[in-house]
Amino acid sequence: MQGFVSRTRWREGAFVAGAALILAACGGHGASSFSSATVVSSATTNGATPMFLVLPQGSRILSWVAADSGGAAGQLHVSVEPVTGPVVTSVLTDALGGIEPHGEAPPQLAAGPSGAIYALYTVGKDVGGRYPLNALRFARSDDGGAHWGEPVSVNEGSAFGNHSFHSVIGSPTGEVYAAWLNNDPDSGGVFLRASLDAGRHWLPAHRISHLPACPCCRTALALDGDGRLYAAWRQVYAGDVRDIVVASSMDKGATWTEPVRPREDGWVFPGCPHTGPSLKVDPSGGVHIGWWTGKAGAAGVWYAHSSDRGATWQAQPLDTASASRPSHVQLALDRGTGVLATWDDGHAATPGILLRASADGGTSFGPAERLSQDGVAGVFPVIGVFGDSLTIAWTQASAVAYKALQAHEPNEADPNMKMPLPRVGQQEVFARKGAIQRVLPRP
Repeated sequence: MQGFVSRTRWREGAFVAGAALILAACGGHGASSFSSATVVSSATTNGATPMFLVLPQGSRILSWVAADSGGAAGQLHVSVEPVTGPVVTSVLTDALGGIEPHGEAPPQLAAGPSGAIYALYTVGKDVGGRYPLNALRFARSDDGGAHWGEPVSVNEGSAFGNHSFHSVIGSPTGEVYAAWLNNDPDSGGVFLRASLDAGRHWLPAHRISHLPACPCCRTALALDGDGRLYAAWRQVYAGDVRDIVVASSMDKGATWTEPVRPREDGWVFPGCPHTGPSLKVDPSGGVHIGWWTGKAGAAGVWYAHSSDRGATWQAQPLDTASASRPSHVQLALDRGTGVLATWDDGHAATPGILLRASADGGTSFGPAERLSQDGVAGVFPVIGVFGDSLTIAWTQASAVAYKALQAHEPNEADPNMKMPLPRVGQQEVFARKGAIQRVLPRP
C-alpha cells in the first residue's frame, strides 16, 4: 500500500524515545487493555512492514522499512531496547538494491546465540518483464543490532530470480533455517536452506515438498525444544484446492514428514490470495497455527492446535462468514498458556486490526477487540510479547486513501499488466501496547 498522508518528521531523538515507549513493559491498570495508538515510524516520515523480535536475554527489537520520498530504495530501520541501558538504533542497507517493503513478504528477524540477530529480506529488480525479480538476502548482527555485517544471498544460482515469501528462524546452538518460495517454472516449490554456524556458511538448498505451492503466500517456520523444525505453507492440490499444510523435520531440515492439513478447507481458487500461515510452538511442544481461507460458507480466519507434533489437529474459527477478503494472521505465545491472534478484518468494508486472546492454550478464545480506530484502514499486523506486555503494530491509512489505492491495484488478469517494484509510499506504522494480565485474564 502507498499514498498515505505523511506526518511531519520528528527530530532524530524522537525515534529513540518513541521506540522505547512502544517497547517498554506495561505497568499499572487503566480502563482499557491497550494504550493509545502511536506512530512509531514518524522519525523516518514513512514506514512499512513492521516486525518484532525478543532475544533470549530480553532485548526487544522493532524494525520497519522506510525510503526517501516513499520510493522503492528501502532501508531496514532497527531499534533495540536492551534490558538495561539506552535504546540502540541502526539502519541496514544493501548494495544490491532497495529492501522490499512487501506486506506479505516483509523483512523477517530471528535470534541466534550470544545476542546475534538475523535479518532475511528481499531485494527487487525490474528487468522489464511482467513481474520484478528478487534476491533473497541474509544479514547478521553480532552486537545486538548496533551494526550489521555484509549481506549475502541465500538463493543459489543467478543473483536475481523468483525467491520470496520467506521465513527464518535461529536455534540456541547456532543453526539458522531459511525457507522461501521459488517460483521458477521448472523448479518451483517450497525451498529450505540451512546454516550450521550462525549464517556464516550455508548448506545447499533443497525442496521441502515436491507438490506445488501457492506462489504468493508466505511460508512459516518454528522450532521446538527438542530441535524439531516445523514448516507451513499453502499447498496446491488437484483441482486448484489451496489449503494450508504443516510438515516437520528432526534432522535439521534434511528430510520431512508428509505435509498435513490442520483443517481440510477444500478451498478452490485459480489464483493466489497473498496470505500465508503463522506458526508457533509453545514450551510444552504444542504447535499452534493461524491462517485465512476463502472457502465459501467458512471464509475467514482459523486457528488450530496440535499436541502430537503436527500429526493431528483441533481447529476452530476465529472470524468467519460466508465470504471474506484475504486477512493476514499473526500469532504470539506468552510464557504460560496464553495464545494471541491478530489479523486485518476481511469482512469489513474498510479493514481494521482485530485481536482475540486465549488464556487456556488455544482451547477457547475471548471476543474480538478492534485495535485500530474506526474510519481508517489497518493492514498486515504483527505482534510481539515482551515479558508482562505485548505490542501490536500495523500499517494504517485513511479509508479514502485505502479505497483509492485498491482501485489502482494492477489487474493480474490483464496479459499486458506489469507489476512495479513495491514502494513504501506514505505509509505509516502504528502500534499499541497492552498488559498481558489485562489481555489474558486468569483466575
